[in-house]
Amino acid sequence: MPMSMPGPEAWIRLLLRRLDEVVWGSLLLVTVSVGAVGAAMADQAGRQAMRLLGDQGFIGLEYPVLGVQEFCPLMVALVLALRVGAGFTAELASLRADDTFDALTVMGLKPWRTRIAPMLVALPLGAIVLTVTSMLTWELAGVLVMLGRSGINPFTFVHLEVLSPSLLLLLCAKSAAFGASVAVGAVFAAMRSPLPGDVGTTVTRGVVLGTLCALSINLAFDVGWYLA
Repeated sequence: MPMSMPGPEAWIRLLLRRLDEVVWGSLLLVTVSVGAVGAAMADQAGRQAMRLLGDQGFIGLEYPVLGVQEFCPLMVALVLALRVGAGFTAELASLRADDTFDALTVMGLKPWRTRIAPMLVALPLGAIVLTVTSMLTWELAGVLVMLGRSGINPFTFVHLEVLSPSLLLLLCAKSAAFGASVAVGAVFAAMRSPLPGDVGTTVTRGVVLGTLCALSINLAFDVGWYLA
């Protein structure tokens, strides 16, 4: 006889558990990754500007745009693919390998609703939260590098007014799409793998598929943005 399905409150708890896994579980790695890339970008931009133009004043205007439009969403997507996407693929592949997925279906527990759907919602939402948070890390990294290397006043370097509503909307759209691509890549690899017992190969396929989807979506967004 089928077992009772969890109600809306139980499903929300499952979603919150997945959000905790996505956001808090990835926050440190996202912060370190975005900070390192942001510091390197600011340092190289400052060096090249001084060598070619003798002026670094314009860097503060373009630096936040570069982070919001390109690097922050992409870095978050890569971190989520490598950390959350890999783990989620392994979880689903293991359920298939030992027939737990089919057993849950027979018992009426609907693993698509209890195991997969919460992550399909949590990854896009978590990607937006992490990307918005990484913007602060990106800007702080640029401020520290330019202050330490060139003595540029942080108040003259920071130009958050360049972040228009349309640019922030692009940021959220990209982040949500990237998070969704990581989730879909994991589910597709786990559910369509011809060798359900080979979890390692399935995980690799899930990470590669999620990453390639995110990069392709990023290219489509950028082409559409510049043509609009």
